[in-house]
Amino acid sequence: MKEIIKGISFQEYNLTIVRIATFLSILDKDHKKLTTKDRLILFDFYLKYPELTSNFEEKIDFDTKYSYFHWKPNYRLYSASLADLKARELIFYSSENGCYYITDRGNEFVLGMGNTYVDKTKVVSEYINKNILKLSNKAIMEDIENIILKKRGIDNETFFKDI
Repeated sequence: MKEIIKGISFQEYNLTIVRIATFLSILDKDHKKLTTKDRLILFDFYLKYPELTSNFEEKIDFDTKYSYFHWKPNYRLYSASLADLKARELIFYSSENGCYYITDRGNEFVLGMGNTYVDKTKVVSEYINKNILKLSNKAIMEDIENIILKKRGIDNETFFKDI
């Protein structure tokens, strides 16, 4: 498998681009939400693992099921993905507020992709828009940790009591 960035396959790179563009497309180009790089990276956890945030009942292979236990993001991947999206004029960056927005061209890009991956990403994007966007970065990270602990079969009280 070819790597586009050290430790990142070409497939993962492209899927990250698709997830970010789809998420920003759901918010629309005139949104007033806080979509800084750091927040987009946090939102991508939910986008990358839709089975953790919605009612997607899928048969997941072992590697996929346990890959989110090591969820800490690769910032080089996101820097490259955002730069690529900007260079292709699919998104733009506002230096005034540090947020990213979809462009008309980006909306066309997302609408032109009709597949189940994009459809799932749209559903999770709506979930994020309704349930996660209003949270602080700290609260989002706590939510992610809680989701992972719950998936491991550990509740927070048990986990923190044992520490």
